[in-house]
Amino acid sequence: MEKNDYSGFGQYDITDKLQLRLPKTQIIIEKKENRFSYYRKNSEDQELRKSVPGKKDVLQIELAPVLPLNLPSKKTNDLMFLRLKESIFIEKNSTVDILLQFPIEIGVFVLNNDNTRDFFDCFTCEPMHSRFALYGTPENGNLCMYGKVAQLEESEKPKPYVFAKIKATISNELKEGVSIGKFVFPVGHHEIYYLENTADAHIDDIAATVKKESSGKVMEIRHVNLSKKGKKLNLSLRLKPKSIKEEYIMSRGFD
Repeated sequence: MEKNDYSGFGQYDITDKLQLRLPKTQIIIEKKENRFSYYRKNSEDQELRKSVPGKKDVLQIELAPVLPLNLPSKKTNDLMFLRLKESIFIEKNSTVDILLQFPIEIGVFVLNNDNTRDFFDCFTCEPMHSRFALYGTPENGNLCMYGKVAQLEESEKPKPYVFAKIKATISNELKEGVSIGKFVFPVGHHEIYYLENTADAHIDDIAATVKKESSGKVMEIRHVNLSKKGKKLNLSLRLKPKSIKEEYIMSRGFD
């Protein structure tokens, strides 16, 4: 079974050979005499080889987007730092909705007979996403996963297998306009969803409120469940339990 263009998210039944094509990534899963072999190669010619022993006739896998918290290693407290390619100006006492790119990683899961899934492999189709950034001072700052992202039009789709969509609702409670150039927030409570046989991926939304506190201007960011709007979206398996924290106060600037 061979795909001539990018392979869609979803489940695959492998009886002989499966080739998956993704940006900068090739995956080949092939049935051997008493095992299934797994081979992955990325744009930098780095290779990964694994095997699944056993004489089963069919190997079932799932290809799905996952939160970008695993590569190159799990060093953050589930914090995401989104740097906007173009800052957004929010007028005083107003609220706006925007769509943004959100970097993702790709997970491969093996399906069991009882319909459970086991994590098998994780990779990124854009190596530049596997970066960290510090929000705050070197002494007291927070280490975050980092992504530089663009704003999307309503009908626009993000780059497949590299970005998902996220909606940000921004409220400015100040009596003056403000420019927003970055978002820092915990993503460990967010879920990722995908549309079967496509590259469409969506993550739970965020709500950001700009306000004034005793310490100065701050932006509070909260988790918001995704509104599916009738779409038959599949929930991707999370690789770690949900974090407790659902909000974050950006007190060290947001422009």
